[in-house]
Amino acid sequence: MKIKLTLLLVFCFSLLLAIDIPENNYAVPISVSLTGFVENPNVYQLSPINRLSDLLALEQKLSLEAKLVLQPTVPLPVSPIQANSPSQMDKEQESTPDYKKLQALRTIKITRDGKSFICDLQRFYRLGDSTQNPYLKDGDVVVVSAINSFVTVSGGVNLAGEVEFVAGDKLSDVLDLVKGFKYDADKSKISIYRYQINQVDFEVTKLDLQNNPAVADFPLQANDQIVVLQDSEISNKQKVKLSGMVKNPGEYLIEKNTTLFEVIQLAGGFTSRADAHNLVYYSENVNLEPNPYLDLLMQRSMSDMTPLEYSYLRTNMLQLNGKYSIDAKKLVDSEGKESNPILHNGDRIYIPELMDVVWVSGQVKHPGLVPWVEGKDWDYYIKSAGGYANNRKHGKGRLIRGRSGNWVKPKNNLAIMPGDTVFVPGQIDRSLWSDVKDIVTLSSSVITIIIGLNALTKKN
Repeated sequence: MKIKLTLLLVFCFSLLLAIDIPENNYAVPISVSLTGFVENPNVYQLSPINRLSDLLALEQKLSLEAKLVLQPTVPLPVSPIQANSPSQMDKEQESTPDYKKLQALRTIKITRDGKSFICDLQRFYRLGDSTQNPYLKDGDVVVVSAINSFVTVSGGVNLAGEVEFVAGDKLSDVLDLVKGFKYDADKSKISIYRYQINQVDFEVTKLDLQNNPAVADFPLQANDQIVVLQDSEISNKQKVKLSGMVKNPGEYLIEKNTTLFEVIQLAGGFTSRADAHNLVYYSENVNLEPNPYLDLLMQRSMSDMTPLEYSYLRTNMLQLNGKYSIDAKKLVDSEGKESNPILHNGDRIYIPELMDVVWVSGQVKHPGLVPWVEGKDWDYYIKSAGGYANNRKHGKGRLIRGRSGNWVKPKNNLAIMPGDTVFVPGQIDRSLWSDVKDIVTLSSSVITIIIGLNALTKKN
């Protein structure tokens, strides 16, 4: 009995192996018609698992491939007569419509088994609403229209621009399609501009969505313009930047009344090598702001400037534009109780490294950094740099203050501070011919004046 049963099982297994079962690894294709405002209306072969968005993506892909195939690599020559002919000019002025931009994705009509329904494919693209992106079936007819009316949204929304208008739209529907508000949007100040029949006059409706959520159901009309105001207090984060000898340099957010010393404390305070008394505090906004008058002066020669204009130009070239006038020593020594200004957005604070040196430059034998010694004068630093060079210009040396950038004439007992610069200018090379011309010109002017005075004296 067991042997018979075993033989029967072997026979059945062999029979199953002998049967050729056809494999069906693909679905039966379906035919869907696409028409309307599309570049390639046609009947498309799809699978039963394709949705409406797949059909439009396929059509756009085929349109792009067709353009690449039909685009000539070398333009055909056109004669001057053809180029200037009215027919040729009209053809050049004609442009292919932007199908992708102007398609009415919110009102796509699908006809199936004699019945039609509307799909808002834009809600699927932007909000992920799959109910508006149905599976297609064999024999479906998809009609895409062109947009004939818009609603414009601007201001504090994430996708500002034109949105296709559909009858029955409410404010909340359009706000959803523009992906909601930005972080700095003022929801209490929403304005809707509605044009009248003449498309010139308009009326404004102001809505407060912050305190009255019911206004989200406000009914819209075609060509409405929605403006969502933005709160500059939120959008413009007040920031300052610290660099140099503080323990934690970087950018810091500030409030309305944050002071200079407070932000230095936020940065961990000064390091052991900080030259706090010489900190630099300036406004980057002012520093980067163009100065048209200064630019104009820089384009002119010295002979075309008045002494005052030249002084203005020279001062602005030597000093840091946008630098605040504060007493850094008072600020540090009083621990912020004195000379402690309130900061502004875009301010920059730089704390230099403590370097007890004086920079000696120009016409000295060994220009460079000389260690600062309290109480030493001009002559000491000149001697420390090897003394004057042969080409120096006598009596024209200047002391440049490290804190302010001001130029000072060297005097007896003039205090020289760390960071100052001792500058010795050189003589200007002049040719003999230039000197002769200057002497002749000056002599001629003097002689002319003398002759004129003699003539006036004789008349009297």
